[in-house]
Amino acid sequence: MANYSIPANGLIFVEDNVWVEGSVNSTRVTIASGRFPDNPSNRPNVVVNNDLLYTNYDGTDVVALISQGHVHVGMVSDTDLRIDAALVAQNGRVGRFYYRPPGGGQNRCSPYHSRSSITLYGMIATAIRYGFAYTDGNGYTTRNIIYDANLLYGPPPSFPLTSDQYEILSWEEVR
Repeated sequence: MANYSIPANGLIFVEDNVWVEGSVNSTRVTIASGRFPDNPSNRPNVVVNNDLLYTNYDGTDVVALISQGHVHVGMVSDTDLRIDAALVAQNGRVGRFYYRPPGGGQNRCSPYHSRSSITLYGMIATAIRYGFAYTDGNGYTTRNIIYDANLLYGPPPSFPLTSDQYEILSWEEVR
């Protein structure tokens, strides 16, 4: 485990799992995890267990977390967690696993199965349904998901973008 400075271009690429926490101040950064060639059995993930915060909410600060696999909130995560970032799980999901509640024997995850609140300020893009709670009270009781409109005109460095215009990538005539 190590701490690294953010490079001048704002891009960090790691060929392994990444745990992210802390705060940014007047910083624009994209943190991506992936392995090549792509192999579904060993895609790395991004994990957030503690707050990841902007100092400025005027578009000056922006963070993207992009994972070839999943973007997870871990078992021993903050009871009241805040994540200020654009979250992208290319082939997986953004969310929190189901952790077994107390009772009924061993392999239980109490007291970590139930958390109080999670606030996401940014956006979510996921290949599989996202989720931070389950119907039996497991996970985060309160979920606040707030879109950061600053991402539209001031996206993170090298962030994959969409367009309101179509572009022809290839053309083939079929008879």
